[in-house]
Amino acid sequence: MCRPTKHPKTGVYRIRMRVPKDLIPVIGKRERVDTLGTKDPDEARKLAPEVCARIAAEFTAARAAAGPARRLTHREVMALCGEWYRDFLAHWEEDPGDPADWQEFAALMVSKLEDVEQHGTVALKQERQELADARRFLAGKGIPADEDTARRFARALMETKLKAAATLRARGAGDYSPDPHLATFPQPRQQPAAQPPLPASELLRAWAAERKPAPATHDKYAGTFRTIARVLGFDDLRRITPDDVVRFKRHRLEVEKRDTGTVEDDIRSAGTVCKWGVKNRLLASNPFDGLAPKAVRKLAARLPYDDDDARRILTAARAETGWLRWGPWLLCFTGARIGELAELRRGDVREEHGVAFLDIRPHEARPGKNATMQRMIPLHPALIAEGFLAYVAKLPADPSGPLFPSITPDPHGQRDTPAQTKLGRWMRDKVKITDPKKAPAHSWRHRMEDELRKVRALPEVVDAITGRHNPRNAGAGYGTGFRGMPDEVLKELGRIPSPLPPLQPATMRGGPLNTPHLPTR
Repeated sequence: MCRPTKHPKTGVYRIRMRVPKDLIPVIGKRERVDTLGTKDPDEARKLAPEVCARIAAEFTAARAAAGPARRLTHREVMALCGEWYRDFLAHWEEDPGDPADWQEFAALMVSKLEDVEQHGTVALKQERQELADARRFLAGKGIPADEDTARRFARALMETKLKAAATLRARGAGDYSPDPHLATFPQPRQQPAAQPPLPASELLRAWAAERKPAPATHDKYAGTFRTIARVLGFDDLRRITPDDVVRFKRHRLEVEKRDTGTVEDDIRSAGTVCKWGVKNRLLASNPFDGLAPKAVRKLAARLPYDDDDARRILTAARAETGWLRWGPWLLCFTGARIGELAELRRGDVREEHGVAFLDIRPHEARPGKNATMQRMIPLHPALIAEGFLAYVAKLPADPSGPLFPSITPDPHGQRDTPAQTKLGRWMRDKVKITDPKKAPAHSWRHRMEDELRKVRALPEVVDAITGRHNPRNAGAGYGTGFRGMPDEVLKELGRIPSPLPPLQPATMRGGPLNTPHLPTR
């Protein structure tokens, strides 16, 4: 917290701010203290915000100086002394005070310079403050100076303070003739204008405007960049170097003990956006390129449900209602993702050419994993025989209403995560499916792939059922495709046998269940 505090001896108010741990080596001290020059608490409160902002700006500049240290030339050191000299005189010249005070100040500088001459260092106890002031000034300018530069600048700065004392002693005595010392300092060389910081959110916004990623992908990348900023201590993609990426990688692997695959994904995700930034002239280079660790990919990390698993789960579901009644059956016979099913609306169960199907299409609550998720999945005969259409018919007639009102939405109004949680707990606690290689929902997709292999389903039909994107040639993009032909897809999907015998016979139109009011085109 930045607020004025009173010096315990003098009573003069001051600002004390703790130096961030990572900046202590740059600034050279653990605390920054600046006097407010007043004993009046009201005046101190007025002066405090400006001083606090100045110290905060020093910390910001110091972070820029935290890069690889470099040696400054003698000319550069003297040019910086000139900047200090001009700033110091601008503060005191208008009202310099008693000349005797500046005489005393000059005597102190002379004493310190004599010690330096004698011992050849500015690290003696009485000069440590001078070295700390020098480091702080360099950090405030964003200069990553090495140790030799800091010591040379500290010594040159003491000589500069001696010149300033002489000038201000003359000003205090009424002498405002041209300053002979100004001409002794070289002017700073013109540096190329520094590019402004580029926060990750800004680059991500530009990338997303062109690439139009799925919201889930955008959120994932945004989370990755937040993690990178947290570990590195700054949010400016133009500052990140390959060394920073290596530091990030080691911290995630060695300190946070993250899985290699997670860190690989972090670096590849950030690299994808930064590669686009380089192509679009927003970044000079991609610091993440080639630095992702190589994760060992285990084959068959997820196992499909076998017939025994499927029978146990589907039998248990018959004793449930709502989502737990129909979620497992739909997962078994559609191969759909759990988020696609949980967000279905009543009007998404439709009929066309005498075939009932799930019309999976993107909307505000279900944007979809990719553009090819939109498809029509026919209802397997086992689902109709089980009475799924009768369940749909009993729901409120509003086509925009949820297909599974028993799933309580999360604070964002979405049902996919609550559906996953509810299903997972039910699988573990009630059905006793606890094999860690079998996921409550995703193992159904693995099973569907195997079942479609057994019936020798066409690859295009497999993709139309599971919603994958596997274009095989230029012709794959022509025509409606099987994604829009539920009647054709049913010819192969319907050949997959059910793990359980049907509860009752049914036809594709509902048969004896008599389920009218399914919407059509």
